[in-house]
This record gives sequence, structure tokens and C-alpha cells, in this order.
Amino acid sequence: MARRGDYRRCCMTAVDEQRSLSYLARRGVAAQWRGFLRALVETLDANLDGASRDALLRAVGARMAGLMPLPACGSLPELEARINECLAGCDWGWVEIGLDPQDRALVLSHNAAPSIAAGTEANGTWIAAVLEGLHGGWLGGQPGSDAALAPRRVAATAATVTLRYGRA
Repeated sequence: MARRGDYRRCCMTAVDEQRSLSYLARRGVAAQWRGFLRALVETLDANLDGASRDALLRAVGARMAGLMPLPACGSLPELEARINECLAGCDWGWVEIGLDPQDRALVLSHNAAPSIAAGTEANGTWIAAVLEGLHGGWLGGQPGSDAALAPRRVAATAATVTLRYGRA
């Protein structure tokens, strides 16, 4: 006999999950900032090429990391926990960090980041550049980090931004 809730779990489609996560991501942006962020991103798009816009947004993310520094962490679970504490403090979702041993890289899955449809990115994936800078600032501040490394987006949807941190 199926337990209560099993039907919902087995019948929830990827579209339903995407809608839910997208809703949660949008909910994380206070109403008074939505218009401003949309105007900001659209202004950046109108005045900068994509690479320049993303470089500026990465710099903003790195500055944010500097404003919310992490302590030195001795393990990946500790690093993930400290990052998630910072993210929870500003209602910016959560991250899961995994290790890809074949590529010797970290894979970061940032979920439910604030998302505003703006410019050519109706799903709000422009936030991925900010997250590259934010996570890059945090990872770069850890003992033994390599200044030559920076997180780069592997995939981005309205719900999840996946970053890879390692050598190319």
C-alpha cells in the first residue's frame, strides 16, 4: 500500500519541480528590488557586451564574498556548511559541493538563488555570473587555494546554477 505523499513524489514532473524551484528563487527577491534589478541588468545589457557584463557581475559577486568572509575550513562538508550559513543569512538559497575525482574539480550546485527575468534572460540566469564571483571569492580565500582557479558556470536554469572549480 502506498504511503501518504508517495503519489505526489512519483507523479511530480520535472516541470512541476522546475516551477516550484523557480517560484522559490523569485520569492527570495524583495518586491522593492525587483524593478531595480531588472532595470540594472537591462541597462548593463544595453551598454556592455555579454562578456563585459558578466565580468562586472562576477566582480560584484567577489565583492559580496569580501563582505561576508568565510573562516578557514578543514573539509568540504565544513566549507559547504559555512557557505550555506552565509547564503541563509541573505536568503540566497543553498549550495551543494561535490568532488569530481576524474577532473580533480569541485562541482557546486547553487539552488534557489534570487532570480529576476531581465534582458535577454527570461529565466534570470544572469545571476550565474554573480555566483561565479561570490563562490570564487569564498573558495579563493581558503587555505591552499590557487589564485589561477575560478568557478565557471557549467549549467544554469531558473532553479539551479552549476559551477565547476578546477583546472580546465
